[in-house]
Amino acid sequence: MKKLNSSVYKKLYAQAEEAKLVGLNKLASDIFDVIGPYADDDKSEYAYSDLKDDVHRDLWRVATRLMHYYDVKSVDAKKLNEIILVLASDTISELENKMNVDPVSVHPLEPKVPGEK
Repeated sequence: MKKLNSSVYKKLYAQAEEAKLVGLNKLASDIFDVIGPYADDDKSEYAYSDLKDDVHRDLWRVATRLMHYYDVKSVDAKKLNEIILVLASDTISELENKMNVDPVSVHPLEPKVPGEK
């Protein structure tokens, strides 16, 4: 899992603390669980295609949790993957929208193209 930079980490941490103070314990717990114990300002390359692959993989994890919960005996992986692809794309788009990020512009973690510094 990719770690958050220290700026957003501190802001999410503060929001989780505030949520805890006002009794939103589930929200606080969920934030603390996903942000982990520390930030990471490592600026290693992370392509948009890698982001899409990670979200797709995470949705497969969700699907397998459902399979386990319902004790599913068989699934059509091809059909399941079709909806997972749609959900991954929709999820990324919706979250980008809520975070006010532009998916078209070049982002700091995108790998450099040949000749780019």
